Amino acid sequence: MGSLITTPTVTFNGTSQYASSLQQQISREVSLASQPLQILESQQAATSNKVSAAQSLESALQGLNTAISSLSSASTNNTAATVSDNSVIGATASAGALPGTYTVQVNDPGSYSTAMSADALPTVTDPTSQNISSQTSFTLTVGSNTYQLTPSGSNLNALVAAINASGSTIQATVIDIGTSSQPDYRLALQDTALAPDSIQLSDGVNSNLLSTLSTGTNALYTINGQPASPSPGIATTSSTVTVAPGLSVQLKAAGTSTVQVSLNSNSISNALSSFVNGFNSAQAELQKSYGQNAGPLSGDSTVFASSQALTGLVGYFGSGSGSVQSLADLGVEFTPQGTLTFDPTVIAGFSPSRLSDAINFLGSSTTGFLANATNTMSGLIDPTTGILPNEITALNQQVTDEGNQIQTEQDSINDLQTNLINQMNAADAQIASLEQQSSFLTQLLATTNANNNAGH
Repeated sequence: MGSLITTPTVTFNGTSQYASSLQQQISREVSLASQPLQILESQQAATSNKVSAAQSLESALQGLNTAISSLSSASTNNTAATVSDNSVIGATASAGALPGTYTVQVNDPGSYSTAMSADALPTVTDPTSQNISSQTSFTLTVGSNTYQLTPSGSNLNALVAAINASGSTIQATVIDIGTSSQPDYRLALQDTALAPDSIQLSDGVNSNLLSTLSTGTNALYTINGQPASPSPGIATTSSTVTVAPGLSVQLKAAGTSTVQVSLNSNSISNALSSFVNGFNSAQAELQKSYGQNAGPLSGDSTVFASSQALTGLVGYFGSGSGSVQSLADLGVEFTPQGTLTFDPTVIAGFSPSRLSDAINFLGSSTTGFLANATNTMSGLIDPTTGILPNEITALNQQVTDEGNQIQTEQDSINDLQTNLINQMNAADAQIASLEQQSSFLTQLLATTNANNNAGH
């Protein structure tokens, strides 16, 4: 935004007795010429205030838009999973999970293959300077997969880093199995996959630098009794498995546990509360442009359009046949002041079928209430097509244009002032010269008269 320019103080230093009158004349001329400038400055200040008010309204609407996005997420992720035995499994329900009961039997939670550098290798007392082999390249074999390693240095720490960066499923660390006076650092490896994989490390001279500590096993489980006996179950190399769309289970220990997936109203209730708060904040910002003490955007068409859009958003009515067809059915109501209230006990008391109707009413960014809300907010605050960003851009341009006009007017006043001072200086000099001549003649006449009187 442009800054206001103040009319400079007129400076004129005359020597004649009419200097003050000449100064007053300059001030009057400059004052008259400055009136259009003052009007422009007032206009620019008013436009700047409009920009600030429009930006505040845009910020409030962006807050409402964020709340709508949260409501969309809550409408999509609306299920919760309850596990009967948390020591056997854990469960997480996400978007797409279908309500129902799932029985998971863990036949084997699986285990990880582990290995450690062999006892016969050179003892490493300092892993930053020593290694289990003097070779500069190694081959790591995990099951049937091989990985070529070229450590960045000839020390055990560098070998560990090369293994961890190899892309294999192996996690390498350094452990000390010695004493405080005689350290013995070893390379320790563990597979991160549940599988009966053998782990070997060759340096080209020794075929295997490792001793196997344990050989892993696959995890085995069944879901709702399938696959049936005598099958050992579904084999997996991961402790987390997807047993149904949107439902993942963490296999912890052998045993049987059930997972109950049900619709959850808590996330929707919290999102509706945020939506109401966001709407009320936007309404409070809009109300600043109405009434006797209306702000800078009073009478602005964007304010009216925004107000109408929000009213239409809350008044959306569904087109389906479910038991929930409006926000009022979810406990959201208008107050006489034009704000919203939300009663969370309404949705908390919904039956599963009514909650399902509520979710269908809300829809998504492409269906139902949320599609309408998304389109409404886009029309208001989309950076390219939204009416508020476009108005703010236009107002900022107006501030710039008014600033340019102010500068042009100021330059004109400065030129006028300079010319006036030059003219008044010339006039003052002439007056001062005449005053000096008059004073000289007066003194000469007085002297002459005095001499004549003395001769008589």
